[in-house]
Amino acid sequence: MLLIEVEINRSDIHGIGLFCKNDIAKGTKVWMFHPVFDIILDDDQVRDLPVTAHEFLKIYGYRSVQTNELIVNLDLSRHINHSDQPNLVSDADSNYYAAFHILAGTELTCDYREFSVSGVNEF
Repeated sequence: MLLIEVEINRSDIHGIGLFCKNDIAKGTKVWMFHPVFDIILDDDQVRDLPVTAHEFLKIYGYRSVQTNELIVNLDLSRHINHSDQPNLVSDADSNYYAAFHILAGTELTCDYREFSVSGVNEF
């Protein structure tokens, strides 16, 4: 669940991305897992969904490196793009923080390898 004000905008990284509306001080918590906004899906339930749902999950879902569970973020955080030099970093509890002072209008990025099993989701 996002804890800051954001907006979707055009991204040089991947077409669209998530941008902060205000400056974010270094160390500010910007995202945390919350079961209302971040859902865990059961593979058995997902398996029989139509192809269109599988395509959506391949883009917006991820498998947790900690639990291998399939997770989908329901808020705009699913538009945060990957970077090898991200401006958001996580702690051991998968909370995300500003790695340094981030200016308003900056695209937010994280390193997908910190939370997601690599590869395409299979159901």
